[in-house]
Amino acid sequence: MAQSLQLFTAYNRSPNHTLPKRATYSETKQFLPATSSRRFPVTVFPKLTIQASSSSSSSSDLESSSSSSSSSPVLVNDNGTGGVLSGATALATYASATSTAAAVTDSSSIEVDSVTEAELKENGFRSTRRTKLICTIGPNTCGFEELEALAVGGMNVARINMCHGTHQWHRNVIKRVRRLNEEKGYAVAIMMDTEGSEIHMGDLGGAPSAKAEDGEIWTFSVRTYESGQPEHTINVNYDGFAEDVKVGDELVVDGGMVRFEVIEKIGPDVKCKCTDPGLLLPRANLTFWRDGSVVRERNAMLPTISSKDWLDIDFGIAEGVEFIAISFVKSADVITHLKSYLAARSRDSDIGVIAKIESIDSLKNLEEIILASDGAMVARGDLGAQIPLEQVPSVQQNIVQLCRQLNKPVIVASQLLESMIEYPTPTRAEVADVSEAVRQRADALMLSGESAMGQYPMKALAVLRSVSVRIEKWWRDEKQYDPMELPDIGSSHSDNISEEICSSAAKMANNLGVDALFVYTKTGHMASLLSRCRPDCPIFAFTSTTSLRRRLNLQWGLIPFRLSFSDDMESNLNKTFSLLKARNLIKSGDLVIAVSDMLQSIQVMYVP
Repeated sequence: MAQSLQLFTAYNRSPNHTLPKRATYSETKQFLPATSSRRFPVTVFPKLTIQASSSSSSSSDLESSSSSSSSSPVLVNDNGTGGVLSGATALATYASATSTAAAVTDSSSIEVDSVTEAELKENGFRSTRRTKLICTIGPNTCGFEELEALAVGGMNVARINMCHGTHQWHRNVIKRVRRLNEEKGYAVAIMMDTEGSEIHMGDLGGAPSAKAEDGEIWTFSVRTYESGQPEHTINVNYDGFAEDVKVGDELVVDGGMVRFEVIEKIGPDVKCKCTDPGLLLPRANLTFWRDGSVVRERNAMLPTISSKDWLDIDFGIAEGVEFIAISFVKSADVITHLKSYLAARSRDSDIGVIAKIESIDSLKNLEEIILASDGAMVARGDLGAQIPLEQVPSVQQNIVQLCRQLNKPVIVASQLLESMIEYPTPTRAEVADVSEAVRQRADALMLSGESAMGQYPMKALAVLRSVSVRIEKWWRDEKQYDPMELPDIGSSHSDNISEEICSSAAKMANNLGVDALFVYTKTGHMASLLSRCRPDCPIFAFTSTTSLRRRLNLQWGLIPFRLSFSDDMESNLNKTFSLLKARNLIKSGDLVIAVSDMLQSIQVMYVP
């Protein structure tokens, strides 16, 4: 593999686009990032040049490259990366998506879902949404039509919460999402979220929820009721619960959604008075506070991955989920152990492990946990039950920044639009909260109860989408280029080269005002490095595998395509231009920068 950095540009035949045939390094270094803080500076390439070359090729060459591919669909791009459509266009594209299955054609054709195609045509490259959206699937959104509506609305990842439902229920949801991807060309990934072994409530006797009013007396018990659960009684999954709590302790439910004061202990029963009323949900997390501090001795002794979690993990492996999110991660050892297990049990798949940061233990070992994982989730609800509320915003920002520095996708979750579980519009404070997460450049935002059991799941998703698009547009209009210093993270000389290439390509894209970045990747690493740089233009990520395409759909700014490509960049670009132009997704004169993890090169080209 040639480890060199080549900058190629093909000039448009218009007289307004003339470039010198050859330029020296000194003439081109204005486009490259500063090298003082990088372990592998660009200056190691003393013969760096820009070579002008034609982007056109003979029709016979193009036909030859096209005919060499398999008969499977060559190019597929995902849904939900665009801005907000007009009402007429949204209705038209939704009708098209629900009534027409994508055709499987030969290797010279393109398979694309109608929503992304319409967004790119109507709004252009610059208006595409960069922040990804995750929806938790529940009773209100588990049907095929509801899932398709979420995909049309911008869902990039579907989350299944193993705290609720049976394996068969989740299996049906996964099958519907896979069918949606296969028939309509979407790239919706599946994230399975484990329950964890922290202290939880039971299932509320089968009720979907219960309302705790101020001053009511509720009983939390570890006993099992054979003939039905008494009113205002909640089961607890931890046998030592009644022994550990003390009269006067504060019991916090679901990260603070409801609060109780312990007033009496009678054998296995703990009597509590509601001090902060709210909605109780099945399997909600429980923490208890004493003298202003969370009581965590027992939680610290519980295993991170319970016996139930291991059964759920085996289920996720069998169903081929893209991500597994692990609750209440305390150390990197847990992540390392799980990844070893996944490697042994799922040799033909590459499941990403997401560490949920939701406890004091997670914060103490934050960097090592993130380094060991494939991404992180800021689970603010449970985290806010273990640290003072006023610390949550700064902790969130620190986690988002650290994940980006370490090149790990980060998800901001919990209570983004909590009021929309019951109401059709969010509070202004919730909109401001979402805006701040977008401004921090988090990779993804996640809906929980809003989409799982809320009354307005589609409206909640529309709010996330519209706020994300608006804040991103404001960021670009104000030229708010990201000042974050990105440290070297490569563990080898080749990794350092890839970092330099992506950093240079992203800065060149900003300075030159290119329309899009193209990345051809077999592993996703180069695409991830480009996303880390948060360039001003969208990133078209071309990969040859369907599973990787779905995994890339979690990361900021990436529009993942599936494409059969070779190590010949000229052939890849010509094929890509032909396929995208055939669907009017790009046009002649568009300026793109292309990088590849096969040849480790940069090419700057006008679309012929």
